[in-house]
Amino acid sequence: MKTLIIHCWHAMASIRLTIILCILLTLNAAWGYFCLHGNASLYMPMNDMGLIPWAKTYGRSSLLLTAWFFLLLFLLALLVCNTFTCTTDRVYRLLRAGKTTSPMCLAFKLAPHLMHYALIIILAGYLCSYLFSQVLTGQTLVPGTHLSLPGAKGQVTFTSFAPEYYQGQRLDFFTDHILTPRAHLLLSSENSTREAILTATRPVRFQGYTLHMIDFAPKSLGGMNMPTRIDLHIRKDPGVFLYLSGMALFSIGLLFYVCEWILLKEVNKQSV
Repeated sequence: MKTLIIHCWHAMASIRLTIILCILLTLNAAWGYFCLHGNASLYMPMNDMGLIPWAKTYGRSSLLLTAWFFLLLFLLALLVCNTFTCTTDRVYRLLRAGKTTSPMCLAFKLAPHLMHYALIIILAGYLCSYLFSQVLTGQTLVPGTHLSLPGAKGQVTFTSFAPEYYQGQRLDFFTDHILTPRAHLLLSSENSTREAILTATRPVRFQGYTLHMIDFAPKSLGGMNMPTRIDLHIRKDPGVFLYLSGMALFSIGLLFYVCEWILLKEVNKQSV
């Protein structure tokens, strides 16, 4: 059993497998380009309903157009395993040899491998988002109304709408149009109550959820006779932590890599 595991590990860590996977991914991407052309709307519901429900409905009912996507997931999973085993093999060797090198030199050598691990974490975050995110679509509020977040003892109340209008003179077609919709929210939980301002470009986080404004009314002073409303897209995404962790780890690896490049450049200058 141990021999089989070692054999599988070395097979997965093969650079030949990396090359084959890259070629297959390129061919699959070309296939996907032709499948996506004119059929992008088939994939849009995935952002709202998640990967598994989408695969059971849209994906399964249109396999001629979605088979490339399922193959893409499989190839990416193999590439992640290949990258992890290759990187881990190299890191293990570096750590064994690191007993005779300085900690700083070892850190420089580990830098690119940290970035490899970071990319794996970021990809895992994307998969986590599509598998486990909770999405609430079609949520509309008018001033004075509220909504409750599922699974969380919190309530969001839309208290007032205070937009910012275009005040310039150069763009006449923007006159009296809303440039920044500002919705004042009251966020209430069991232990606290706070106010927040939601705009089209600044979402609000509350009780693990993120509130995004996707539409609003009115759009201008001329439409003030229209009922005031905001349309919300509410999302609880457990993959955000993995994104941020991967980005932080990648930044650390990149920092060490740049420092090594600068030091080597200085050493080469001095030797010339």
